Amino acid sequence: MGVKRKKTGRGTVDDFDATPPDDGDISANGRPKLPRPDFNSSKTGLKKYLDSYQQFLLRSFRNMPRDQQEATVSRFSQVICIGIAVVALQLFYSVLIAQVRIISLPIAVGAAWFLANKLVAPALITRLGSLMNPR
Repeated sequence: MGVKRKKTGRGTVDDFDATPPDDGDISANGRPKLPRPDFNSSKTGLKKYLDSYQQFLLRSFRNMPRDQQEATVSRFSQVICIGIAVVALQLFYSVLIAQVRIISLPIAVGAAWFLANKLVAPALITRLGSLMNPR
C-alpha cells in the first residue's frame, strides 16, 4: 500500500509503504485479502471432540462397579432436581414476602434433595438397570 505525500517546503515526494512484510495479497479495493474461515471443518472438529468426550464418559461409566454407577445416577438426579427447584423458586422469588424468602430456599433445596433420593434416583436405577453392570 503506497501512499505518496508531498513534503511542504522542499518540493520532494516521499514514498511511504506501511504494508507488513509478506503481505502481497491486496484486493481490488486496496484492502488485504483475509483468509476465509472454513466453518465446516470447525463444525467437524467440534463434533469429533464431543463424540470422543461422549465415548470417554460411556467407557468410564461402563468400567465402574455397580455401586459407583448407582451413586453416579443418584448424584445426577440430585443435581437435576435441585437445579429445577432453584430455577422454579427464582420465578416466584420476587413476589414472596421477606419472611418467606428466607425460609423458601432451604425448604425448596431440601425437598428437591429428598425427591431426588427417594423418587427420581430409584426410578432411574430401575430403568437403567439393564445398561448397568450386574451386582
